[in-house]
Amino acid sequence: MLTYGCVFLFFLMLSGIGYAQLIDENPEVHTGATSPYRLSESFDNIRVITAEEIELLNFQTLNDVLQYSLNYFSVYEGKDGFSLNYFGTDRKHIKVLLDGLPIFQTSIDFIDLSKISLLDVKQVEILTGSNSVYNGSNAALATINIITERRPNKVWYGKVNVNTSSKGDLNAFAKGGLNFGRHNANVTFGQFFFSGVGGTDSSRVFQWKPRLRQHLQANYTYRLLNELDAFVSLNHIRSKVQDRGYPIPNTLRAYDTDQLVNNTIAHAGIKGKISKYHTLDFSHSYTNYSLHNHKTIKILSDLNSTVDDEIEAFDKLHYDEYFNQVHIAKNSDQHKFNYDAGLEFSHQRDLRRTILRTVKTNITSISVLAKARYTVNQDFAFRGGVRYMNSNRFFTQPTFEGGFKYQMSDSATLLMNYSNAFRTPSFNEMFYTFENPGLNISRNLDLQSETFNQFNTTLKIKSNRVLVYTNLFWINSQNSIELQLVDSATQQYQFNNNRSSKIMGQSLNITRNGDHFDVLVSANNIGINQFPEELGNYYFSQEILFKLSYKLLPAGMVFTTAGKYTGTRSETRRNSVGDLEDYYQSPFWLVDFSVKKRLFQTPFYALIGLKNITDTFNVSSVYRPLDRFSDDEILRTEPLSIDFGRRYWFSLIANF
Repeated sequence: MLTYGCVFLFFLMLSGIGYAQLIDENPEVHTGATSPYRLSESFDNIRVITAEEIELLNFQTLNDVLQYSLNYFSVYEGKDGFSLNYFGTDRKHIKVLLDGLPIFQTSIDFIDLSKISLLDVKQVEILTGSNSVYNGSNAALATINIITERRPNKVWYGKVNVNTSSKGDLNAFAKGGLNFGRHNANVTFGQFFFSGVGGTDSSRVFQWKPRLRQHLQANYTYRLLNELDAFVSLNHIRSKVQDRGYPIPNTLRAYDTDQLVNNTIAHAGIKGKISKYHTLDFSHSYTNYSLHNHKTIKILSDLNSTVDDEIEAFDKLHYDEYFNQVHIAKNSDQHKFNYDAGLEFSHQRDLRRTILRTVKTNITSISVLAKARYTVNQDFAFRGGVRYMNSNRFFTQPTFEGGFKYQMSDSATLLMNYSNAFRTPSFNEMFYTFENPGLNISRNLDLQSETFNQFNTTLKIKSNRVLVYTNLFWINSQNSIELQLVDSATQQYQFNNNRSSKIMGQSLNITRNGDHFDVLVSANNIGINQFPEELGNYYFSQEILFKLSYKLLPAGMVFTTAGKYTGTRSETRRNSVGDLEDYYQSPFWLVDFSVKKRLFQTPFYALIGLKNITDTFNVSSVYRPLDRFSDDEILRTEPLSIDFGRRYWFSLIANF
């Protein structure tokens, strides 16, 4: 089936049909630089997910976007939501940004990306590879940057989006904004409801929990100069997930949990061009994240409920971070030498678990960075960069990057890059002593940052309508943090810098642009070696991704389909308690389809679609969390859940 599908897509791309501009071959991107630039100028591999694609495929959260991106998969963990994995590693090696600023603290062990809704998003940029020189900690394997829509060229504007599905979704958001003189202000509010998917007692782990998410976003900008703005923005996301427990055997009790999460992000600063070639970014960010599990005991004999006062280590979390950056950059086609320099300050605190009397639970760091690009001639360009970070808690080696770009011909470009990256320890790994069933974990104040070395080479070949590029890369991780047994007599564990691993792989990407028809096809082959001392001990897995869109102009309709095939994964690796275990995941398909219709020759659209055509609900696998240490989850193997089954969805969108 896979072979026939690939052959079909190949001939489809070669056919002379046009395209709907779902894929822009050379869009403007923001990730990894102070000033926006064209994708063709980048030394990195960046995939752009546009607002149109988000609407056509009915992506509601950041997790939905990543499910249709290579190398990402999610494990469903009940009330805790989704645990993101990338390259078979955990999400701590991924940096997530909102308009280039932190969306959550790097010192948090776990964040559920299904709680980050896509409200008023212009595009999502996914940079594959190390980017720690510019974006700092956690940008070791990839960087995700959510770009919001700032200032449309209208006096007043608005948008309404309402959609529902056959599985109990009911989602809506509304936006309104006004341009008056130098001022621009807009407010967006969204509410997302899911009634949950039921099941029997024997399949309790497969159930999808009822949830409610509310998202408020407000922005104000004041134009200081023609291309220089002062801005203030606020994002607040509130989510509630209901976990209804089953009766405990031989008792008349059931334990229920309502998990409430609040994530508030405030940004302010001055950003834009201060001269013809120079750009300034003086920005501040404040993030406040809290989680609270409200537990109740239901007495089944009379159906009364009482509060469960037993509080475990992860039932109440509260973190905040203040982040400040000042960047200045020169970007000019008229000059051979361009640069990007910056100074960053971060202060992260744990506001809840202040259990240490002699050590304050905070992490403060200051970083300086510089990047430069030198264009020798129209065929050759070089780049280099360095970041130095100083922290009050740990030591981090200086981080470097270097590479060159060679224009072999009008249609072929060669890129080669080498880069360092790092991941700083989290609060849990460094500070805390806590107990789990059969597991005692003690703090380690001597932890240091994990380090990564990556080399990649990319060849791009393009014609008028087709772009083909292939990427080959190697990644070595050293000093990685893992949980280890330090005292067998008391069964005490501790996080230590001992682990190392290697990743290697190759990807092939093809896009075709036309007047009515767009095609994107990607495939990769990734190998992971968690035991580098054993030569050749790589476990390989394959993925194929395709996205097609056809625009029928006379009828004002757009047909879109997307699919992703993830092959078998089979390897031996260390689980969350440091023991070796065999991991297996069976192959699966994800396929979506949608139709968009313009109504009444106005900017009013109706969309209908079918998600998860293959009806993938759970994938046969054995999985133990790699980095989540919850009293409920630590010793339980669990299946890999992809989606909550096949469902039909309908959406109405109005722009004005």
